[in-house]
Amino acid sequence: MQTLGLSQESRRSDGRLKSIFWPTVENAWDVDALGRQGFWLCVILAGFQLALAVASRNPFMIVSGAAVSLVFLIGAMGVREKNWPAAALLFSLFSINILYSVASFQFPGFLTIVADCMLLSNLRAAFLASEWRPAAEDEDKPMRFNDTIGDKLSDRMPARAWPVLRIPFFSLASLLLLLSIAGLGFLLLQSFGLVPHASALQP
Repeated sequence: MQTLGLSQESRRSDGRLKSIFWPTVENAWDVDALGRQGFWLCVILAGFQLALAVASRNPFMIVSGAAVSLVFLIGAMGVREKNWPAAALLFSLFSINILYSVASFQFPGFLTIVADCMLLSNLRAAFLASEWRPAAEDEDKPMRFNDTIGDKLSDRMPARAWPVLRIPFFSLASLLLLLSIAGLGFLLLQSFGLVPHASALQP
């Protein structure tokens, strides 16, 4: 296909920047490209969050950061397989953490806000991809390759691993989201003086 000038890039409807922040789905090439794009975004964020957790040298932060990173890694496979609830959970987890930082008067950096916007766009892309249907069953569609390590990770592994890891992912992601919401709620209650701070309880 590359030789005939019919590469996957040439059949995409959007340019690179638009596909990141406001994607549309008009053909199978859009579905495939957005799935791969969302996969790598989640993988990068998983590595970034794990690195921050390890750098904190706080055992609790390391354990929680590793759990969140694992959720993002498995969720990346769901995004690749057009599962928009998986994308919604990842966006919610990331956004709750931003709100927690704001409630703690630690305002997020520019890159964190951009990443959150990209996760929201990723959710839109996954939803559009899940709703898209080809005009005919035998319509031409892009191939999933197995040539490079990147191909094996983004093209082959999600199709095999996601059906097996889907239930553990939703269980762990939902638990982490509930704990994050509870933590945010407790912090807000402390801010409004409805719950005493730990320092106030010390003799």
